[in-house]
Amino acid sequence: MSDTRNVIVLIIAVMILQIAGGLISVLTPLGLEAMDTPPQAIGLIAALYAAGFMLGAWISPRALATFGHIRLFAAASAMNAVSVLSLSLVHDALFWAPVRVIMGVSLALSFTSIESWLGSAVPDKSRGNVMGIYHTGAKLSLMIGPFFVAGLSPLDTRAYTWAALFLTLALVPVCLTRREQPVIPERRSMPLKALYQLAPAAVLGALIAGTVNTGTQSLLPIYFESFKLGGGGTGAAAIASAAAWMGGLLLQWPAGRLSDRIERRLVIAGLGAMSALAALFIAIFGTRLSEVSVIIALGVWGAGALSFYSLCVAHAIDRTPKVLIPQVMSGLLFVWAGGSIIGPLLSGFAMRAVGELGLFGLAGILLIALTIIMVLRVRSKPVAIEDKLAEWSPVLPTPLASVKLDPRMSDAPDKAEPETGEDADGEEGPDSPADMEDSPKSKV
Repeated sequence: MSDTRNVIVLIIAVMILQIAGGLISVLTPLGLEAMDTPPQAIGLIAALYAAGFMLGAWISPRALATFGHIRLFAAASAMNAVSVLSLSLVHDALFWAPVRVIMGVSLALSFTSIESWLGSAVPDKSRGNVMGIYHTGAKLSLMIGPFFVAGLSPLDTRAYTWAALFLTLALVPVCLTRREQPVIPERRSMPLKALYQLAPAAVLGALIAGTVNTGTQSLLPIYFESFKLGGGGTGAAAIASAAAWMGGLLLQWPAGRLSDRIERRLVIAGLGAMSALAALFIAIFGTRLSEVSVIIALGVWGAGALSFYSLCVAHAIDRTPKVLIPQVMSGLLFVWAGGSIIGPLLSGFAMRAVGELGLFGLAGILLIALTIIMVLRVRSKPVAIEDKLAEWSPVLPTPLASVKLDPRMSDAPDKAEPETGEDADGEEGPDSPADMEDSPKSKV
């Protein structure tokens, strides 16, 4: 508990930040729809936001080294708050598109600042517990956020004021902390080819996670806007968003613990199959079911779809030398971000082409593909006997800037592993992708 108390201000800041993120995720698609923006254009703007997030993740290490954790977080949160307020002033999709890019960049910078600080401040022996508290708090905030705008018009200025309020409030605990900022670590990138050679199942899983989850959630408020629950509109969208996140929150820890005992890819396949069935159930029978039944099915979808990304990360780290963990974590983030650009575009076109059937129909098809891929990978490449599975901890797709951030590193320090990238025999370790490709652990 003492380790948690040492970083509690950072956890509180992210929870406040994610309340704003949760309500913005509902406001943006509903606001665009209220401006008579077609679904494919809404999907395109969501993809632009994902592209901004990807850009922010790419430039954040250099920005962090230049400005430091507190100043970078303060500037990014301020830019995000200004961007949200500007959305309420100009109701034009052409204006919202570049603003959403700026919001994506700002959020990535904010997360990199907090998570690199959090990772550096938490010792190895308690990282799993602290990161579990951190991610649980973040998900709870994402669930709570939409209820602050329930009942308001999606273009009501008060709704965007709520978001800006929380984005600004998140500055307080960070700017007033008396904790010393950590030393900024260096960050090196890994070619996608080398990452795929290391853990192809993890790469494909991360890509599908970004495509399905971002694509479905970006248009989820539109799908549920006509429901009567919560008074309809933003109220129904808030309930739907909370149901999906609640499903993921309830199943994430049990699924992770199960993956410590059996092949992780089989657990991912099971989660994919469960969420695929729920998605196809909503797509085929959604219009003939009660609203409560659809919400329950959505919770089942969220339990599987919003849980398997962290297992993909765990699967990759099982096969990664410690010196390459930051590159692998960052590489999977970029793969996820790439999927999050494609997902809203595909979902927007699917919804435009076949209506309500398209949104969850597409999700079901992609999740079936995930299940098949994982089963085939297990059959073709069984788990390596020499690879010891580390303890699992939930991971959300957020920017990473430090090896200390990895929640799956062993709690016990290596007795003979120097920090310079040399192995116990004094020879150079696999610090580069080229060296990694020759390592026996590089083949899955």
